[in-house]
Amino acid sequence: MREKKLDFGWMIVAYGVLCMLMVHYGTIGSQAIFLLPITQDLGVSTTALTLASTYSTVINFIMTPLAGTLMDKKSIRKLTFVGVLGVSLTMVAQSYITSVYAYYVIYMIRTVFSPFALMMPFATLAARWFPKEKRSFATSIIFVGISLGGVLLSNPLAMLIEQIGWRLTYRYYGLAALLLLSPMALLCIRDYPADYKERILKETPKGEDGTEEKADFLSLLKDKRFLLVCGGMACISYIGGSLYHISSYVQSLGYSAQFGATIISIYNFVCIFSKMIMGKLFDKKGMKAGIWFGALGIIGSYFLMTISMWKSSTVLLLIIAVFYGIGNTCQSITLSSMVSGIFGVKNYGSIYSKISTVTMVVGAVSTPLLSSMYEAAGNYLVAWISCTVLSIVSTICLLYAGKVGRK
Repeated sequence: MREKKLDFGWMIVAYGVLCMLMVHYGTIGSQAIFLLPITQDLGVSTTALTLASTYSTVINFIMTPLAGTLMDKKSIRKLTFVGVLGVSLTMVAQSYITSVYAYYVIYMIRTVFSPFALMMPFATLAARWFPKEKRSFATSIIFVGISLGGVLLSNPLAMLIEQIGWRLTYRYYGLAALLLLSPMALLCIRDYPADYKERILKETPKGEDGTEEKADFLSLLKDKRFLLVCGGMACISYIGGSLYHISSYVQSLGYSAQFGATIISIYNFVCIFSKMIMGKLFDKKGMKAGIWFGALGIIGSYFLMTISMWKSSTVLLLIIAVFYGIGNTCQSITLSSMVSGIFGVKNYGSIYSKISTVTMVVGAVSTPLLSSMYEAAGNYLVAWISCTVLSIVSTICLLYAGKVGRK
């Protein structure tokens, strides 16, 4: 009987991979490919377009913690159905925009649905369905879908944009996600395994007075572990804004848009394996090993990207793609592993969402900030230096949070 329940956990993982491949990559990962065509079509700067993420910060600040609370108390199955449906419809709607202001409106509407369709519901489900010695690996497989989207779809999307334009390309993509993934949410998701209550009793950490730790915001603000994880993940979120700039960065060095898409495909291919390696490290070797693995990628990639501003080559860009693929793993695996490893499972959704709120605010600022750095200097030198420094700060914060561990 237990084996059957465990098998359904892998069904959820499989559906999660599809959602990451189609929905997450379509709304976030693919923006590096769609950014320049959209700005050229609308006649606006990249800074103006990426301000959409800044304007949606207020909505994120409300919706993300609300989504986490709802997932702890209501049916994730139903919430994910609504989320995938809503995000897919905004993808279709975006293909009809005629001004940057319409883009802002669509982006903000998408922000309402995104917490229920992207990483948070699947990270929460993995925490519920898998024991701690398998949890990070199961989560890593789900988030491999994001990288698969980059590997499988980057070049085809770039070619389609050249042939039929970004509007039709995005419209068909959104329709495919809508028709395929929305109904599958109701078939492939179950909220809890049979042994969930037994397991959370074992994993729920206790405070110094022996009582169960609270997950409200005021209580968490007094917990230095929470603050350290927030600080580390905020730095990672800032440098994650570079995802929108990779194609532009490669082209700024004198290479073609197609080569930029190739670089994106390579780092996403590397990320497939690095996510599973990081998941295994967190499960088998502990938080310190997983954090150091991610640090290798984020510090190495941005240091080399800084060097490339003085002297670039095809070989160097390929090496950067490998390091970037390792570092990009931190965007998805680190937070889910740190939350379950430090705070347990019972209040997972609430704590995950509160940290995500902080990182989303930082991410919303970082994307246009990196754009403005590029436009002011005419290159990405200052942007990559700032990312290098923050990647080091992030590593220090997360290592210390892992060292403090559970009380």
